[in-house]
Amino acid sequence: MDVISLCDMKVTAPLVSIIIPTYNSWKYLPETVRSAVSQNYPHVEIIVIDDGSTDATRELFPEFERQGVICIRQNNAGASSARNNGLGIAKGDYVQFLDADDIMHPDKIKQQVAKMQYEDADLSFTSWGNFREDQHDSDQFRFRHLDFSSITTGMSILHSFGIQNWFIPTLAWLVRRDLIIKAGYWNPFRCPNDDGEYFSRLLFWSKKVSVISEKLAFYRLTPGISLSNTNTEEKALATLRSWKLIHALMQSSGKEMLLSYPKRGFYVGYLMTRKSFPKVSRRFASEFDRIDAPTFLNRHSYYWLIEWLGLYRGNSIIEFSSKVKSYLFAKKK
Repeated sequence: MDVISLCDMKVTAPLVSIIIPTYNSWKYLPETVRSAVSQNYPHVEIIVIDDGSTDATRELFPEFERQGVICIRQNNAGASSARNNGLGIAKGDYVQFLDADDIMHPDKIKQQVAKMQYEDADLSFTSWGNFREDQHDSDQFRFRHLDFSSITTGMSILHSFGIQNWFIPTLAWLVRRDLIIKAGYWNPFRCPNDDGEYFSRLLFWSKKVSVISEKLAFYRLTPGISLSNTNTEEKALATLRSWKLIHALMQSSGKEMLLSYPKRGFYVGYLMTRKSFPKVSRRFASEFDRIDAPTFLNRHSYYWLIEWLGLYRGNSIIEFSSKVKSYLFAKKK
């Protein structure tokens, strides 16, 4: 039986709550809301939470409300706080978190709910593509080489993140409300890795994850400063804190395989902060060194140097050596 048709067979489809936090996204928000309103699924509620925007966002609300969208305003407290506010209002059996500049394919919710019900899953993700402005399908799926058939549990996905070095953006997921109750709400501190910390908890507690290989989510690449950029020391330290929380959660399982994930996270944090915030970068490197677990770095021939000297000193020598080789090669030309 085609699982996509299962929703059409039900007298009452389960309600899906689409929660859209927004802050000064007036330019992109109408298209994002339109992608939510246009879902080919019969039972959704759309909740827009304005996190104290200072642009013309509120002028959009009357038109949204005419389309049945629930529009809420709150004092500026961050995206995680806005999502929690949305969760407090949401009545859905399933929850879709959608950032204010991203886009969903019209069949995204329909396909995910159908497959989750068919497989009795509590979490689902689809393939996605990046785009700029109106080029919704401009980029190929980055991780199309991965075999998703072997990663259908939350813990297998967490392990795969560390070993195969990939990720899943917020908009690609659909979450059953029961899992949110088990894992808890978003951590309210402002952090570039708020989604990583939150979905780590969801994956940790999920038993079955449905995977849809079709590209049904589109992540907008926007210029300028955003929360996801580690561009202040405060954000860098918040990111470090989030990975410490993830590390502690993975340790609590007693499963060594899960430690590959936070180890990769500390490595990425080190890379993101080493030029702008060297002191914080050293702390990321120190956390990386403390974890005795493999990562995607193990397959590189130079990794022995990092194991011997530690990430901070070892990677510095590797980079210096690479620069010398490039210089000598250019000189020979």
